[in-house]
Amino acid sequence: MKNIKLWVHQRGANEDELIINPNDFPDVSIGDILEIYHAEETNRLLLQVKSLKTESQQKEIVSIDQSVASIFKLRQYKEVIVNKVKEADVELDLVELLFKDQYVSRRDMWRLKKRMVSNREIEIVGN
Repeated sequence: MKNIKLWVHQRGANEDELIINPNDFPDVSIGDILEIYHAEETNRLLLQVKSLKTESQQKEIVSIDQSVASIFKLRQYKEVIVNKVKEADVELDLVELLFKDQYVSRRDMWRLKKRMVSNREIEIVGN
């Protein structure tokens, strides 16, 4: 458990949702999952580390994509608690999707299923 200052970045500036300095987290490697939250909040954000870059990141700072930070009510420049968690402790066994008042073709459903199974991730486009 580590207290770190939170920064927020625009998605265009960097493709990663999470930017950390590997010098601050020597035990974290690519693929690990980090839990990020404010001490006084109950909302907890889980993000997977997709890259480790040392060149532009300052010390004792973690940066999160602006849209993700706003959804989880993470406030910029405030301290957050960062924990490394085991994937087995937070992995999903079941995901149920409900499409209301939206046409989804069989082809779209097949592509969605294929992407979720093969990549274990999904990108949502639209409202």
